[in-house]
Amino acid sequence: MLLAHHHDLFDRGADATGGCLDRSRMLRSSREFAEVKAQGTGFRGRHCLLVALAKPSEPTRLGFVISKKGVGNAVQRNRARRRLREILRLRWPRIPETGYWLVMIAFRTVLEASHQDLANDVERVLAAAGALAPIPAARA
Repeated sequence: MLLAHHHDLFDRGADATGGCLDRSRMLRSSREFAEVKAQGTGFRGRHCLLVALAKPSEPTRLGFVISKKGVGNAVQRNRARRRLREILRLRWPRIPETGYWLVMIAFRTVLEASHQDLANDVERVLAAAGALAPIPAARA
């Protein structure tokens, strides 16, 4: 049995179930997070807060803030991060290639919310920020 490391799953390319959310698309430095916090606009959902900063002509990038105070211990923070990252990975093809720096801040309720409720909340805040295209209509 071959086991893949978690970063291999994270870095995989686009597939039938979702898009590619590789490490080059992540905000990493404290300067980048501080810039989004200082200049971005917040969109509050029931389970998370999205802070979006328009960055025309730059690739869209994403960061997560999952704090000990806001979410809990390390196990809880990692679970919250995995849940949000997977929801965003599946919606990545509907997020513009360029134009946004996005920071997703988790609330404690991320841990208890059903997957569908959390996914709907994430879609709501992304749409409010103008960073989520509608689902393409199915052809009959």
